This record gives sequence, C-alpha cells and structure tokens, in this order.
Amino acid sequence: MELSTSTNICAFGPGMTRYPVENSIRDCAEAGYRVLDINFCMAMNPDSPMRSDRWEEYVLGIGRLAGEYGIRFNQSHLPYYDVGAEKDEGRAALMEKLIERSLRGTAMLGACWAVTHPFTVYGEGEEAAMEENLKYFAPKVRLARREGIGIALENDDGFRGGVPCPGVYCADIGELIRLADAFGDGEHVGTCYDFGHANLRSPSLHRQNLDRLSSRLKAVHVHDNHGKADEHLMPFFGSLDWESAMAGLADIRFPGDLTFEIQEFGRYLPPDMKKLAVLMSVQVGERLMRYFREAGGE
Repeated sequence: MELSTSTNICAFGPGMTRYPVENSIRDCAEAGYRVLDINFCMAMNPDSPMRSDRWEEYVLGIGRLAGEYGIRFNQSHLPYYDVGAEKDEGRAALMEKLIERSLRGTAMLGACWAVTHPFTVYGEGEEAAMEENLKYFAPKVRLARREGIGIALENDDGFRGGVPCPGVYCADIGELIRLADAFGDGEHVGTCYDFGHANLRSPSLHRQNLDRLSSRLKAVHVHDNHGKADEHLMPFFGSLDWESAMAGLADIRFPGDLTFEIQEFGRYLPPDMKKLAVLMSVQVGERLMRYFREAGGE
C-alpha cells in the first residue's frame, strides 16, 4: 500500500473558485506524494481543457508534468451526473462525451481503475435500477476493456439535496455487490469503497462492509464526516473509527493504495497556504497506514 490523494485536494476555493490540477501535482509532489488519483471531475467545469478539441494534448501534458515530479497515477474519478433524473438532452450528451474522454484519459495516464457512481431509477426498486445500470454501463465497460483499464463502482451516500433519500441505489453495500457481480467481469468491473459515504449510511459497519466487498474492492476514497453530511474532511476530523476501518482493509488484504478525497478540508485556505493541508495529509496518511500494518496489512 502507498499513500495517494485525489488531485482535487487543492482544487477548490470559496464559492465557485477552482484551481488547476497542475497546482495539486506540484504541491503533492513537494509534500512527498508519489501516487495520485487524477480527478477528471474537473471536466465538469465550463472552462475545463477537457472540453476542448485539444483535450488529448492536455492529458498528455498532465502526464509529462507528473513524470517530471516522479508521480504515477493509480486511479481516476470520472465526471458524473444524475443519469436517472437528467432531462436536458444537450447536457447529457456533453457529459457522456466528457466521461468517454476521461475513460480514455485514465488509460493515457497509466491508471488502472476509473471510479464512477451508479445511478438511481427514481420511483422504482433495485431490480429496475440494476437493469438500467447494466444497460448504461455496458458500453463503458467495453471501452474500458479496450483501453486496458477497469471501472470501479462506488457506494452512494444515500443523500439528495443534503437530506437522506430512501431508495438511493447502491447506498446499500449489498446492492453494490450485486451490481458489480452482474457484469460477470471481475477483471474490468470492481468496486470503490467510499468511507465517508458509508459513514452516513452505516457508521459502525465499515469492517463488515469491507469484508463483504472482499476481492471486488479495487479502490478506496478516504475521508471523514460527522455522520450527518458528506463533508470530505481529513481523517480524525469527523466521527469515523479509522483504526477499525484500516483493520477492515487489512482483513481482506486490500492490494491497492490509500487514496484521500478530502477536497473540502482546505477549501478556505488561501491559495499559497493550501500546501499546509497537503503536508498534514501526509502525516495523517502515515498514521492510517501504520494502523493498516499493525492489523496485518502489507
């Protein structure tokens, strides 16, 4: 296991302020990171280079910069939208184009797994949701297979509009397992366990959830909250029991990296101070990996 973080760690400022991914690569490398998650959710920003005809050149530039700093990419996060509720055909078409580019970009940067969100079919049950998700993700899995990467389906937080929403698909770990297994391709379809999302759904069951996911688990999103909102905080700044959580990863001999998704932790730091959050994350990550090793992980 190596310590990793999403490139969104330095991406956000107050309101709609956004900072380029190059800032995160630089600050993370200088803090000691050697592994990063390339967050293609940046493509959702209206001025993102991923929306231009020169997007491939942009991705290759990211790869060159990472190489100069001795950084490798372990996973990505795809852009996402509420597939089950989107009524704007033009926006849906744009998002689909950005998702396809991000899948290809994942492979271009040498990452192995692209994380994405299953979607809910509102007003219907699990069976209908699974059917629609299988249909929707089938061409994306085919593309991933051609590109030599896999898709990791992430557990949802069960909230909509900041409030609990019954029936959100794959907030339940059993639903996530059944969906991943239904593709019948464990080499190219796995799961991502989002600790913060799970803490909103089942705060005392992280170790049991990880045991159920077992070898299906290909990626993790590590962040904390107080059990009431998806806060994306640094571990130890919320209510999650991290010693037990790391033991859960050790139990299943998780072979991947420990990847932070803590973009909200340093949102309000001035740009020239965001590296302080990055430096702190390295120390926190080292403590989490110590828990992992002490529980028998490697």
